[in-house]
Amino acid sequence: MLSVKRALLISVGERYVLLVTNFATAASVSRILTPREIGVSVIGMAIMAIGLSLREFSSSSFLIQRKELSREDIRGAFTVTFILTGVIAAALVVASPFLASFYSESNLVPYFRVISVCLFLDASFTLTTALLRRDMSFGKIAAIDIAGAVTNSAATIALALSGFSYMSFAWAWLIGSGLAAGLALALCPYFWMFKPSLANWRGMISFGGYNGAIAILCRMFDALPLLLLGRFVSPNAAALFSRTLWIGQIPDKLVIGGAIAVVLPAFSAEARQGRDLKRPYLSALSLITALHWPALLVLSVLAYPTVDIVLGHQWTEVAPLVQIVAVALLFSFSFELNYPVMVAMGAIRDSFIRALIVFPLSGILLSIAIVFGGLQAAAWCMLVTVPFQAYLALSFVRRRLGLSRGDIAAALWKSAVVASASAVPPLAAIGVSGSGFHLSNMEAIVAGCLALGGWAAGLIVTRHPLLNEIIKTFSALQGARLLQVDP
Repeated sequence: MLSVKRALLISVGERYVLLVTNFATAASVSRILTPREIGVSVIGMAIMAIGLSLREFSSSSFLIQRKELSREDIRGAFTVTFILTGVIAAALVVASPFLASFYSESNLVPYFRVISVCLFLDASFTLTTALLRRDMSFGKIAAIDIAGAVTNSAATIALALSGFSYMSFAWAWLIGSGLAAGLALALCPYFWMFKPSLANWRGMISFGGYNGAIAILCRMFDALPLLLLGRFVSPNAAALFSRTLWIGQIPDKLVIGGAIAVVLPAFSAEARQGRDLKRPYLSALSLITALHWPALLVLSVLAYPTVDIVLGHQWTEVAPLVQIVAVALLFSFSFELNYPVMVAMGAIRDSFIRALIVFPLSGILLSIAIVFGGLQAAAWCMLVTVPFQAYLALSFVRRRLGLSRGDIAAALWKSAVVASASAVPPLAAIGVSGSGFHLSNMEAIVAGCLALGGWAAGLIVTRHPLLNEIIKTFSALQGARLLQVDP
């Protein structure tokens, strides 16, 4: 448990650094480039994400969850991954003229040529960090990820300022992934991994078959609104929706992003020892929603000043979309936990069945909304698709863990009270200001501070489990300082 908590602290710290880096990059580039320029990159990355999902057939999760891991298993995973990466890269290069013609964007051709090279570097350090994650070596992982992200961020901003436009993202990814791959090999110098081998490929494909199919369905659904908006509306609309999702997912990255890197190894370790995952799953839901729900509600209330501060005035159209998406994402609280717990229990097939139901149906609804309603309809549609996906996902997990609806409700009701307590103060501030949701930056900061006070009051009144964790963390930090001072 101590190793898990230490890994969690390191991972959360790493994710916060990455979030700040990503935040600085998006905020800077959104002021340098136009929405249309960013839209070209958004379309390119959406297409690439679909192709990249094929690589999940040799998923790094296979290396993490396997009970006994041999050198042959590792070499086999690298071999299959690089073969799939080569197929994806070649397909992107060959198909780039057709895709450029389909979207009437000739700029996609050079973009795909550069990112096809990035895929090989990305594959190298992704599998290396999977081995480090299995060993709970999150300090080394943090060093690799932070170095790559900071380099990528600095290169993106510098290239954008130098006039590289949409290509800034592609060249910066190449520079950042190259540095990350080199550092990964320096910290984990197992060069024998690159010796080709197809040992145990059946076991890998058996696991990766379901996992790869899930990844393809998921990434196709994620890319679908961007591709449809880029084709039927404009690259500008694709960029607006991309930035909407990015703003809306900030609470996810703040609250869940750091924890999720630790959850799969931790759940897998518990499962290997024959322990019940019901209690840690419910506990994780309770802790996550006490942070996730308040952040999303406050974001929805303060969407206009948030967009103005983060992206600048040219992205004002994003604000009303963020308000809708933030409310829809309240239902996504269990998404990042469901996959790890199902994998740890060997229920990857159930996850595939769920994906086979939710993503095609959600995709059809979203496609109809975009083709006939455009950008606004895409945001409103999420109020239907996200709750639908959440309900079905929880149904599968409940059946596997033996949970009742009462168990879920008992784990979440205190978080619902805390979220409401957080949202009331900024709503009151909006009522007093008389300017509606269009608060000034200073008014938004005051409202945010009031929301923080409401959140703390909610934790205290409900005696939320998160309050105990906060107290324990501060006590541990204070004890560590005393040990450092006391000779």
